[in-house]
Amino acid sequence: MRFVQYLITAFVLVSLNFFLPRMMPGDPLSCLIGDPGADAPILLTEEMRENLAEYYGLNKPLVEQYRDYLFGLTRGDLGWSIYYNGPVSSVLLGRLKWTLFLGGTAAIIYTLLGTLLGAVSAWKRGTKVDVGLLIFVFSLGSWPPFFLGMLLIIICSFKLGAFPIGGAQSPAAVQAGGLEQVKDVVHHWFLPCLALVLTHLPGIYLLTRNSMLSVLGEDYVRTARSKGLQELRVLLQHALPNALLPIVTTIAMRLGFAIMGTMFVEVVFAYPGMGTLIYQASAARDYPLLQGGFLLITAFVVFFNLVADLLYARLDPRARATWVS
Repeated sequence: MRFVQYLITAFVLVSLNFFLPRMMPGDPLSCLIGDPGADAPILLTEEMRENLAEYYGLNKPLVEQYRDYLFGLTRGDLGWSIYYNGPVSSVLLGRLKWTLFLGGTAAIIYTLLGTLLGAVSAWKRGTKVDVGLLIFVFSLGSWPPFFLGMLLIIICSFKLGAFPIGGAQSPAAVQAGGLEQVKDVVHHWFLPCLALVLTHLPGIYLLTRNSMLSVLGEDYVRTARSKGLQELRVLLQHALPNALLPIVTTIAMRLGFAIMGTMFVEVVFAYPGMGTLIYQASAARDYPLLQGGFLLITAFVVFFNLVADLLYARLDPRARATWVS
């Protein structure tokens, strides 16, 4: 059954979340020892290092650490962040809201815009509109998100001075509160959101265009046209709904990668979301925080893949048999 497969997948991914961070060179206390070339806000003696290793359980055998990690998950305990000196769950929740805001709004925009442009492009196949959209989309698809983000910062922030260089809000706006704070958050949000929209738009556009082209030659579309229905009505009520099956499932799966998909953009814009947090945790070798961050990403990916499968089974009865076989 598919649910059993998802449970096995979740267990494997949870185990990888534990072991992969420990395969990196160094350890959570290495940056505090005062090694040459390392960020060393605190200098630790060897005795202090041993005490901290015992306090955080880093001196235990790996098998015992893994056992404690699994037992902690059953209690909802994600551990204690070494770098931030606080509960991992609290640190993650503080950053997750910014990623959901940035990635969620960007996903809504590029999904709606990509679906609309793809449908129009397929409907106008071979015309100047179609060719122009294809050229525009293919040019966007060749740019990595971090490069496009840096380009937007150079042009819109340094050259034009129209937007802040980074961050999610300014201290003055936080103190002011109210509408002023909302405007400030939107002002900081615009450029990273634009970078995400422009880099994810091509995938939705091309998928919609190809799916639309496959249904435009169907008999029911020709029948609707022969009845004298308006072209826009034929497009929106007959062609597009039948082309949405692969689009809906793909969008659901993309939402699962929304957190990781924003990582490079968040780092470029110093946006205080999950991407920046995981980058900082990786640099600090903060095992509990990395485990919690990867676990959250895993949960999103597995959940939305499950949603995609359920939607596919709902929209296509032929796929329902896989859930009971």
